[in-house]
Amino acid sequence: MDGDFKLTRRARIGWLTGMAVILTIALVVVFGLTSSALVEGQASSLAKQYTDPELDGASSTEPEEQLSASYGRDSGKSTLVLYDNTGAAADTNAMYAIATGNLLTHFGKTELKPVADYTDAMVENYDAAVYIGADHRVPLPQAFLDDVRSTDKPVMWLGRNIEALAGPDDAQNAQFRDKYRWDPRAATTVDSSKVTSVEYQGEKVHRETQGAPEIVVPFTGTNDKVEVLATSQCTEHGKPTSCTPNGSPQAPWAIRSANLTYLAEVPLDYIDANDVYLVYTDLFYDLVGSDAPAVKQAAVRLEDVGPESNPKDLRRVADYLASENVPFQVAVIPIQIGQNKDGSDWYGLSLTDRPEVVDALKYMQSKGGTLIQHGTTHQMGTMDNPYSGRSGEDYEFYQFGCTSTGTAPYTFEECTNDSYITPVGRVAQDDVDQWKDRLEAGRSVMEDAGLGAPTIFETPHYGGSVNSYVAMAREYDARYEQGDYYASILTGQPSEAGKSYSQQFPFTVSDIYGGTVYPENLGNITEGEQNNHTIRDPKFLISRAKANLTVRESTASFFFHPYLDLNYLKQTVHGIEDLGYEFTPVTELK
Repeated sequence: MDGDFKLTRRARIGWLTGMAVILTIALVVVFGLTSSALVEGQASSLAKQYTDPELDGASSTEPEEQLSASYGRDSGKSTLVLYDNTGAAADTNAMYAIATGNLLTHFGKTELKPVADYTDAMVENYDAAVYIGADHRVPLPQAFLDDVRSTDKPVMWLGRNIEALAGPDDAQNAQFRDKYRWDPRAATTVDSSKVTSVEYQGEKVHRETQGAPEIVVPFTGTNDKVEVLATSQCTEHGKPTSCTPNGSPQAPWAIRSANLTYLAEVPLDYIDANDVYLVYTDLFYDLVGSDAPAVKQAAVRLEDVGPESNPKDLRRVADYLASENVPFQVAVIPIQIGQNKDGSDWYGLSLTDRPEVVDALKYMQSKGGTLIQHGTTHQMGTMDNPYSGRSGEDYEFYQFGCTSTGTAPYTFEECTNDSYITPVGRVAQDDVDQWKDRLEAGRSVMEDAGLGAPTIFETPHYGGSVNSYVAMAREYDARYEQGDYYASILTGQPSEAGKSYSQQFPFTVSDIYGGTVYPENLGNITEGEQNNHTIRDPKFLISRAKANLTVRESTASFFFHPYLDLNYLKQTVHGIEDLGYEFTPVTELK
């Protein structure tokens, strides 16, 4: 055939239409969906890896790491912490011991030991000792009682069983009164609901009344050889009311004479609002003889920055903090997992898929930001943990659910704004090496993006298992957060959901998992109530920062989501600075 092959106009239109149909069919075949539902990263290797059905399996039964009850920094002061490990309160007492030990690592090293295991002269091996008297039914070893009375080492005694120290007979009681100048057998109990505050160093400190039903008030009379360190303030219906046999609305809460410091209770319940926890903490300085100078330090962390963050928000917040000469931290989620628009499939993106976010993170680094790793995906598998399975919303290192009540027995339900968030148990893969692999995957993403290798870690929603915390301690220089601590660490039993203690720190510690923990202790700005947490505005965070001044090495540390109104951040920064705090990099927090 001579000449070029040509199509008529109708034929050309038909050909183009046919090609369009073929292309549409091809797209449907290749992607299995219409363009309106297509999400970048759908069915990607990341999506498949982090939504593997095995991740949604039953709670792990892998062995949990056995942790040493002697931990902390080898330099500094050593403190023995004794606790009651028998009876119905054994789990609670174990958690109290861990919480106390964690605090004492700020000063050096601590060892936790059941008081029943105490042997002659044991206290002489330490610089100081603390006894947690949470159970009045526990008999105390005679060797312990004798040593406390005879030693010159400083001893702090909390709550119950102080009458045993005075001895069972009049002769021993007379010896106690001669040395300490007060009589434990004359102590009285006070309805806890009346003690709404404690006066310490000239300031009224808030006390939560929901802990123990009563506190033990020592009777000191007018003896000037007994130093009253803190005083209970008793009120009823907002007015002063009697809480002692002599009708006074005040009673000793903490006293010191000779080598003995006595506190009227174990101040370790509701510590996010119970500011006598801070008084307890500050008394450790005197117990161990620390001469650390008073400081006021602050830190801020920008939260939940991941592949889907808005780069403009990140640059805006970085510019503001730099303009105020405020160093800051950025909590980075390396991998984003979520569902497509119709919920039929999962997608996965990493920071390397979002160069504009990476550029913003590098900009933040140039403005004084330190990047820390905030989980690897900030979710687990395809489960609602407890919300949606989406990165940034869910827990990663422990399983949680929503319940209709905040205490047992629990009824689990679909999450609503009024639900309580309740621990369920370990996730399916809870082996230390499995966690280390997951942590390394997230860290590698940050390195591949050119952001450097993070040396600090933050656990999503501050929830993790024993094994996950051990993995973090082995993989990173420090964590920057609050932490969960399980009674099982000391009891030797498998950990149980709900038998854990969430602890926030007033200063930097070296916790029982073997790692350094930098404190976050104010919380974050929220615009609405959620899951039985009230709104937290700048005024609230500033009030918490003021309470933290109770501790002589004061820290005010909070976090902020970059998508929020910048005025919230400005008000909080200025309010904290007005209290005398100075913002520092988190690595410099005392």
